[in-house]
Order: sequence, then structure tokens, then C-alpha cells
Amino acid sequence: MHLSCRKLSILGLVATSVLLPAQDAPAAKEQKWIQMFNGRDLTGWTPKIRGYAAGENFGDTFRVVDGLLTVNYEHYEKFDRRFGHLFYNTEFSNYRLRAEYRFVGPQVNGGPGWAFRNSGLMIHGQSPQSMGKDQDFPASIEVQLLGGREKGKRATANLCTPGTHVVRHGKLFTPHCLNSNSKTYRGDGWVTVEVEVRGDKIRHLIDGHTVLAYDQPQLDPRDKLAKSLLADGRDKALKGGTISLQSESHAVHFRKVEILPIAAPGDWAKPLAGKELATNCKTEGNWTLADGVAKLTPSEGQRGWQRYNHYLWMNGDYADFEAEFDYKLQKNGNSGFYFHVGDVAQPVKTGVEVQLYATPKDKKRLTDHDAGGIIPGGPPTANAAKPAGEWNHMHVLVENGTILVTLNGQLVHTMALDHKAIKDRPRSGAIGFQDHSLPLEIKNWRVRTLTR
Repeated sequence: MHLSCRKLSILGLVATSVLLPAQDAPAAKEQKWIQMFNGRDLTGWTPKIRGYAAGENFGDTFRVVDGLLTVNYEHYEKFDRRFGHLFYNTEFSNYRLRAEYRFVGPQVNGGPGWAFRNSGLMIHGQSPQSMGKDQDFPASIEVQLLGGREKGKRATANLCTPGTHVVRHGKLFTPHCLNSNSKTYRGDGWVTVEVEVRGDKIRHLIDGHTVLAYDQPQLDPRDKLAKSLLADGRDKALKGGTISLQSESHAVHFRKVEILPIAAPGDWAKPLAGKELATNCKTEGNWTLADGVAKLTPSEGQRGWQRYNHYLWMNGDYADFEAEFDYKLQKNGNSGFYFHVGDVAQPVKTGVEVQLYATPKDKKRLTDHDAGGIIPGGPPTANAAKPAGEWNHMHVLVENGTILVTLNGQLVHTMALDHKAIKDRPRSGAIGFQDHSLPLEIKNWRVRTLTR
């Protein structure tokens, strides 16, 4: 029986005028990177140090030296809990934030042990003027920056939540900190970290790889500081706010801090959210839906992949979009994630496929038919697939003429839409999964448009 699909909503997110500045208009995606630090002085920034009023830069804690924005303690006899933050004077809502940093020298006398080689990028924060004189940290989302000790693992680009919470895997995450899956960076070398804030989803990236992701940043109504902000009229959902650099007792240098405002995305479409697969999807294949998991069980005697009406399709066309999902295959399992399909009766000829394949862990020579490969187009840059029978997480971003494929946090493919192998394909179209006559399971599938 043919299953009908409901038209998917692509309404944009609504934000308050306070938290959604002009930079977040739909034309923002055409803007260039804004250099937040001019390399000469602290123009455009406001310090706020515990025990002092906003604007008072005790001990010249934040200053520019040899073209570097430095956090230093040369005029401190001891730290004495003088936690500080340097706030950029413009607030943002949807953006990519990129910083290059390094830790240097010893920790100042009196700094807490946990603050060794510790700093942070505070986002979605309150203003420095709204902070109390003796307030340690702004209510915000912290992208924690850590340097490695002499031995042991110590990830960077972690998450901490002063006065806030986030959602992870559909559940409210209430612990104060969460480590990323980054490697350890020891010594005084430069590290580049990027934060992508797109609607209700935030990703931490290093060298293009997603080391941590979460959703729905929000104030914690049980926190004393958050309560006061809520009482003053701030929304519980954090859709934007200040950006600040942290001072926690260890000297740190920033040689670049830049931001790229981007357009607010549409709402998430969740094709597997209904009680029945027919609620949001269409197929004539042997797909079932139970407990949020779509399962493909090939019919007796089925072979091949050319029964296109057996593919699982969502309705509506998508041009620039973001999609993510978890998938599981058995040994030698094979399927594909299709997009920009101009004709669902001919997806191979009129669309682009990101390959889903149970690539063996020890396979070195990869082709476009390995996990994360693009057909037609080329192989993934690395074998990031988990063993057959385990869940894999894939993230596909198509924006401004480029395809980015991230598998299990690792960026495995970057391809231009005008690449010779796909330049004749449509720039918008249907999205769906292939029926390759092999078992496949999908969960946590969601898609949203990046243009309004």
C-alpha cells in the first residue's frame, strides 16, 4: 500500500529583538567573517572581573601584547578568586565563532587546581552590566578550553553550564560539565576551536571535526542567578546573548577571534516522530516504525536496489539543509542517504547519495561505496564507521554550494555542488533512504532547511 506524507513545516525560528540582532537577517549568510579582535587594543570589548565593576580591568588582566590578546597575571600577588571575563560588546544569535588560543607559563599563585591551563569561550551569556560585583561567572554556555597536563588525557572544547542546562540525546542534561571527544593538546602550541550556533543546536569543532554537540541551551530555573534573570524577563530558552573570553588564573593568548553570522534555520522536521510511518513518510517497501526506530526488513527473495518506490521518502524539497540521524547495519550492510533528488522514480540519476555501508574497521583503501562516501563523487577521507551491529551517527550539511559529511564526529567528506561528478544534479529535491535489500535501522532522524 502506498503511504501518504504530510507537508513538512519549514517555518523559521522566532527570537526576541534583543537577542536577534541585524546580523541574523536571512542575508547574513552572505556576510564575511568579522574580526572581533583588531590586533591593537581592546576596542569593542568590556572587562568584568569579580570584585570590580564592569569596565574596570584590574591588574591590566586583559591587554594586547605583540598583536596578541592576552590574559595575564603579572600584577597579581595571588589570584584571590578574581575570575574575569572579557565581553564583546555586540550580541549574536546564529553564528560560527572561531578562536586560536594557547596557554603559556605557570599558573598564578592561588589559582584553583582545576583552573590549571583552563579558560573558555562563554556564549549565550548575560551582559557584563547585569552581573553582580562579586559574581564569579556570567550565566552562559561555556565552551571550556583546557590544556593538557604532563600526563593523562584532558580534552578541550568541553561544555560547562554556569546557571544553565542543555539537552543531550533528547534528555535534559543537568551535570555542570561534559567532556568532548577531542584529543589532548599539551605544551604551548596554538589550537583552533570553532563553535557553531545554529538555532537550538550547538556544535563544538576542532579542525572541522565535531567533538561535542547538544541542543536547547536554557537557563536553569533552580539556579539563584538564573532565577533573577528570569524574573527580569529573560526567556528560559537561550537564543543568543553575549560572547566573552575567560580569565581563570592561567595565562592564555588569543591571536584570532572571529565570527561569521549566519541565517536562522527553519524548524526541525522529524519524520519518525509519528506513531505510524505513514504520518510523515511514504514508501511501498517493507519498512516499519516502532519506538522511534524505522526498520527495513527485506521481503523474501528481494535482491538489488532499483525498486525506487521501496525507498523511504519524506515529502517536500530541500535546497540548503542540515540533516542528522543514527543508523545501524549488519555485516556487509549497504544503504544510502539521498538528497537533492529531482525525481524519486530515478534517484540514482537525479540525486546525490551519501553511502551507508558497514565498512570493516581494518579497511584502508576506501572507495565511494564506503561509509561517508558520496556517489557519484569520491571516497571518504577516513574510515569512521563503527563495527556492524553498532549505531553510527551521521550529520550532513549542505550550505552555500558545499556538502559536509560528518560520521561519528569525524568530518569525512567535503564536496562542492559544482564538482564535475554532480554539477548536473538538481540543487534541491527530495530526501530519503535507500532500500538495498539488506536490513537497516534508523532513529533520531531530523532535517531542517537553512533558508527561509
